[in-house]
Amino acid sequence: MKKSPLYSPFFLLILFTSYLQLYGQRKGNLKSTISSSGFFVEDLNINYKPHNTATDYYNIKLEEFKFGFANININTWQDSNYLNPKFEFSGPEISLENLIINAELFKPDWIANEKIKRINNRQSYPKQKIEEINNSIQLFQTDNKKLPSSINDLIINNYLNTSRSSLNNKSWTYALDLPSKIIAKPTKLNPIPKTKSILYDFNSKKFIIDPLVDSLGNVPHLKWLYSFKIIGINSTTSTNLDLNLNDKNSTFSLMMDYAKFQIKDIYFTVEPEHKVEDKSIISLHDLFIESQNLIIDGDFDSSLTFHQGEGQFRIKNFELKVPDALSKEPDINNFLSQIGVWNNSVAIRLIDCKIKMINQFTGILELMIHTPFIRASLEGNLSFRQPDGNSPEIKFHEAKLTLHPIALGLKKWIKNWEKKEGLTLKRKGPAIIIKFNGPIKSLNSQSLKNITFF
Repeated sequence: MKKSPLYSPFFLLILFTSYLQLYGQRKGNLKSTISSSGFFVEDLNINYKPHNTATDYYNIKLEEFKFGFANININTWQDSNYLNPKFEFSGPEISLENLIINAELFKPDWIANEKIKRINNRQSYPKQKIEEINNSIQLFQTDNKKLPSSINDLIINNYLNTSRSSLNNKSWTYALDLPSKIIAKPTKLNPIPKTKSILYDFNSKKFIIDPLVDSLGNVPHLKWLYSFKIIGINSTTSTNLDLNLNDKNSTFSLMMDYAKFQIKDIYFTVEPEHKVEDKSIISLHDLFIESQNLIIDGDFDSSLTFHQGEGQFRIKNFELKVPDALSKEPDINNFLSQIGVWNNSVAIRLIDCKIKMINQFTGILELMIHTPFIRASLEGNLSFRQPDGNSPEIKFHEAKLTLHPIALGLKKWIKNWEKKEGLTLKRKGPAIIIKFNGPIKSLNSQSLKNITFF
């Protein structure tokens, strides 16, 4: 590893010393320039093995990293009432090439733990209802000196109120096998009809352990292979910052001519040793963020105002591969089937969002999403209300959303949603085209009833 020159501390020392001099004077003016300041690292290689374990291992490699500022100009004026520093600079300039982190760790089986968590989540609702039924049975038994023969006995005799209870939920049905068990069975309306029945031992007052959950809980620790790689990061900005500092009201004004941030080719993999089929992969080919002509001002105590600016956020070729063992979980399997995924890999080809603030009150938004299961685009005008001390309220005006459902499962889901919400989304060929107005935060299925369709 080469020695890294560190210039930033000197830059901070100059600023600190200069401000000490200004604060010691009643009036004064400071001007200074710095052509560049920063640090860099080349050919970094770190190996680490903890002493308290014989299995864990870490390795970090970095080809190059640069961080710095350039063209720094400082012009500061002070009198008896306020301090007015003005900064003009390019940066931070960030450059990274080929960061690789590998690790071998002996850890619990996170896939088994995730499966247990999902099973418990699916069973939490019917288990709560079974406990409610059990309490009603005990009251019935105390009053009538016998056990009820069915759930209906409890309802007829007002020990269960189905209007207030969630027992009228159609996803589960409940039965009594007393004095042995209380049983919850999934119905055909259950989102996951293959879910197993849940059994409650009436005598021990405990749920009978699911053999699958029991076996998953006994899975031993595994060696996990982790790998994280970034091919490149680049960032650059050009900024003017104007500060007015005094005891009563300190304000700022920020003018950013341009700012760019880009990450190229990120890969993250997690693989249990000797189980390639359960390898998890997250990859992203390109992430890009850019802003231009951004103007913001405000005070440090309460508010800030966006005056103008434009920006873009773009993602290309994002992919998530689900481990084979986890993809067989009913809820995950249903979701993947719904969007037409058969290889456990969910992909997003493009997300591209552009926004332009013409002034502090109006703007334009464009959004485009391309995936193998749906394409969507949104364009429209925006209005901004920026009250002091509160988050801004953003409204759509004449916004148009165009949806092209591609996956058959997704088309079916939309039709079921229309039926549930009592809506019929009008179509133009295969596309759903919706025009709407109103605050972003209040858009919901009820507001869609009043939208205007093309």
